[in-house]
Amino acid sequence: MEGLTEEFELTAPQPQESLTRILPRVMARLAVLLLFGAFVVGGLYFGYFFLATVSTIRAVGDHSPGLLPIFSRNDNTDATPRPGATSTPRGGDAPAPISPTDRVTILLIGVDQRDNEKGQPTRSDTMMLLTVDPTGKSAGMLSIPRDLWVPIPGGYKDGKINTAHFLGEEFKEPGGGPGLAKRTVEYNFGVRVHYYARVDFRGFERLIDILGGVTINVPKEIIDDAYPNETYGTMRIHIPAGRQHMNGKTALQYARTRHADNDFGRMKRQQQVLTAAYSQALGLGLIPKLPSLVGTLREMIDTDVPIPTMLSLANVARSIDDDAIVSGVIDPSMVTDYYGDGTVLLPKREEIRKVVLQVFFDRRVKEEAARIEVQNGTARDKLATTAGATLQDSGFTVAKVSQAPRNDYKETIILDHRKKSVTAGKLAEFLGVPAKAVRSGPASSDDVDITVILGADAQVP
Repeated sequence: MEGLTEEFELTAPQPQESLTRILPRVMARLAVLLLFGAFVVGGLYFGYFFLATVSTIRAVGDHSPGLLPIFSRNDNTDATPRPGATSTPRGGDAPAPISPTDRVTILLIGVDQRDNEKGQPTRSDTMMLLTVDPTGKSAGMLSIPRDLWVPIPGGYKDGKINTAHFLGEEFKEPGGGPGLAKRTVEYNFGVRVHYYARVDFRGFERLIDILGGVTINVPKEIIDDAYPNETYGTMRIHIPAGRQHMNGKTALQYARTRHADNDFGRMKRQQQVLTAAYSQALGLGLIPKLPSLVGTLREMIDTDVPIPTMLSLANVARSIDDDAIVSGVIDPSMVTDYYGDGTVLLPKREEIRKVVLQVFFDRRVKEEAARIEVQNGTARDKLATTAGATLQDSGFTVAKVSQAPRNDYKETIILDHRKKSVTAGKLAEFLGVPAKAVRSGPASSDDVDITVILGADAQVP
């Protein structure tokens, strides 16, 4: 434990408390994904895309086993090592280009950086993934705890996920802090992150004020006697329960406070502010005015989403229904509080895997409600059972699991019996096999719509 404490301090330099400014504001409701143009509140801009002595932090000579990513293929390790171990994540391939029908994901980053700290490396205070599926007309948001202990790509020691931004800035990684933060999220959560949007607390306040404030239904009274002020001290804040119309300053306090409960409660408040900001933007009819606001937004939000993309996404967002937006939070049931004080959260990988899959699941698959039979076409023991359970946990409906007539299939075959094409395509994607694996064919029984015969090429997440 003594060594662990020392490592933790090295890996997470002490900045001041951060500010959860990742609460996008404008396009927040679209699962914040629509990127109302950049209007995103709190560091979270949201690009929906549619169209188009810190040196000690580096790992040196330590090759102990380390954490594995939360969501990766062919991952057979169930145990999660303790903090302090070092991982050496593999480098990823160059990302494929984005097409107008691809799902787009943006990492929203909130940083607590004062005026006198501009240009200095800083940890992220808030991280939220926003994802939009233009074809499925759905969106989702996933809040990530700042103290989640994960592998950080690039030869760094395992540490809190919020240190990735600091390391990227300090060591001038490609893309700086946002670049390393994106790669860290991609590696650990198994999803491609296309863009980022970063905002500090002043930008967040200005964005909310431009909207004319936001109306929030506060579920319970908040009293925080240790809320950080601008002079590195603390102050007392009080936010009554009930319906409150908040200006930028109050909304920031509501989204940032965590002493009244914890970081998990704070993440829920962030999503609440996000949704309220989006509704406010729609109510004011701001989307048509985005072109004239882009300059102002760019002054407050740092993002790599192209302006034409921002503007295109704003209109797409309006086509997504409220019930097609999924909100997810990595909550206490999905982590192990290593010290018992919330400062180091070890991921329960299987639990987090489930919420990631829910947020990124295609709702068209749910609408097709295809009944799936999974057959093992190899000699690998329990392959169909494992695949069936994983597919079921991921949102697919698995009706049967069985052994195929033979066990020498080299390639996986997906037989679509009743034109459930979306589900069949997603199964191919999920199992890591080419689209040509999907074929049509008669059903062996009336209670099965798709039969999956797993071959040697099947990759079960």
